[in-house]
Amino acid sequence: MSWRSRAGALARVVLGAMLVAALGCSRRAREGAEPSGDAPRLAALGQEVGLTFPSSARLLGVRRERGIDDLVRFKVELGADDLPRFLASSPVPEEAFEPGEGGLLGPDEDFWDPGRANRLRTGQAIVKNNRALNIGIADGPTRRVILYIVNHGT
Repeated sequence: MSWRSRAGALARVVLGAMLVAALGCSRRAREGAEPSGDAPRLAALGQEVGLTFPSSARLLGVRRERGIDDLVRFKVELGADDLPRFLASSPVPEEAFEPGEGGLLGPDEDFWDPGRANRLRTGQAIVKNNRALNIGIADGPTRRVILYIVNHGT
């Protein structure tokens, strides 16, 4: 085998390894949206961030980012009649909610669309382990509300 053939084969192996490593790292650093109506999954997310969801709640999507300050964001739809009970059990007090996004929810991406939300109001609380819990509430379809929930390290 000539020197050029060996160099070409080595280059292909190195490029292949770099591609596999890059895809693996980006997958670990950022998990994609996983829409699901699975109540146990929503309950587990709620337990992770310190929230309790009513039975009318439906998970619309979730995304995790891992890094220096890990983050989980998820979108939930629930019955408008269940919102007062949800807020009463939430660590974010009702008086903390203000109109708009307030820089707390981040940009729109895939299922995550607070920029297009109707009558969005957002509040924040610092919770266990000095983590920030941000909740956005928007009007959804008839008699439904949409929750945008972000929990991240600080």
